[in-house]
Parts: sequence; C-alpha cells; structure tokens
Amino acid sequence: MDSHEQYEIEQAARALAKRFIRPYVERGDSFESLKKSHMGMGCTGESVCIGGWMNGKSWSTDYILVSKVRGREANVAFRLFDIFREVKGEILSARAVDDFRLEPG
Repeated sequence: MDSHEQYEIEQAARALAKRFIRPYVERGDSFESLKKSHMGMGCTGESVCIGGWMNGKSWSTDYILVSKVRGREANVAFRLFDIFREVKGEILSARAVDDFRLEPG
C-alpha cells in the first residue's frame, strides 16, 4: 500500500471514529462516560471501538480503535480525547452559526 492510499484510509478511519461518538457528544455525554463505556460497533466493512484489542495488542479506553473502514483493514488508533474534542468543537461551531442566523436584523 502506498502512502497516499494509507493516508486516505487513515482519514476515512478518523471520520468513522468521529461519526461513531458524535450522537453521544451531541446528547451531552462526557469524555469520562465515553471512556468508561467500552462501546463498539461492527458491521460489514466497518469496525470501531473504545479500547480493546487490535493487532494483538490491548489498548486502554484512552483510545478509539478503527480496525476496518470501507471494507478495508485500517488498524488505526486515535486518542479518544482528541476525537472527542474535535467533535465537540464541530458541534459548538455549528450551533454558533445557527444562533447567528436566528438573530433578528
């Protein structure tokens, strides 16, 4: 696999990790509650979880693991806090834009 292909898989894996926790962040779940959850999701072609096993290594719940994305092996680990902070920032930015649009004038 060349570096461009690896980059695309990593970007798709990051997007999947964000999509996975977004509903929980939107409803107000804290970083700590997500970290304690050990949540995971697997379906045909995609697999993501908070903590667990990947590549024969045990990962703490400080990490969100994406082992498959778009039917391809990814095996990418992201710091859960980084993904959480990024999603929270996107949600707050979207709300600020909506609030700006609703102001009279």
